[in-house]
Amino acid sequence: MMSDYDTNKNIAKYSDFVSMVEDLGFMPLSNNCIDFINLADLTVKEEWHTGLSTDPWLWRLRIEQDSKAAYAKLFDKKPGFISPEWYPKFIAARRKGRSFSQMYSEGLLSNYAKQIYRLFESNETLAVHEIKSLGGFTKELNAKYESAMSELQMGMFITVKGTKQKVSAKGEPYGWPSTAYSTVEAWAGEKLMEEANQLKPEDAMDAILLKIKDITPNAEPRKLKRFMGF
Repeated sequence: MMSDYDTNKNIAKYSDFVSMVEDLGFMPLSNNCIDFINLADLTVKEEWHTGLSTDPWLWRLRIEQDSKAAYAKLFDKKPGFISPEWYPKFIAARRKGRSFSQMYSEGLLSNYAKQIYRLFESNETLAVHEIKSLGGFTKELNAKYESAMSELQMGMFITVKGTKQKVSAKGEPYGWPSTAYSTVEAWAGEKLMEEANQLKPEDAMDAILLKIKDITPNAEPRKLKRFMGF
């Protein structure tokens, strides 16, 4: 069985990338364990990290800022995109109607994940450097930080929300902008969250798996489970 999607198509423009994500519903940033269509394979390597409008590395943040797709660690704890149309399905499938507190009490989320998530109770958006500072994540705890951030993103609790400029004690900006995050609720808005709450988790899961099998029909069950984080 062959997929109807052209995996050999070359994307050279941001608008084509947006159209592809909207058509697929979701897409990893780069190579992945089930060989699902991804941005890296659809673009020319030499175009990456040029800083030009044709640079796919810049598209990953632009598509989120344009609200054309969510961007976060969404597939096998690696970055990817989900369109607004498919976002409620992923929330329903991964959360299964449970709150953060419920999943934490069931032992499905770590103490470090809780430590980070609680920071968003009083902050709408937090950049990487702010999360590490407020959460007390020293260099020695960096591995714990990275693992907790992956948990929260794969679990559909936080997601990328633009960037923030670092500011010195004198109030002066310095360095490169830092990736910022918000809760999924803040990014998605009431309409998408309401849609997610109305979906049956099993129906949402079936829809996602059906799409994946349409694109990569030979995906191994074990790798598929890892890809989806179920």
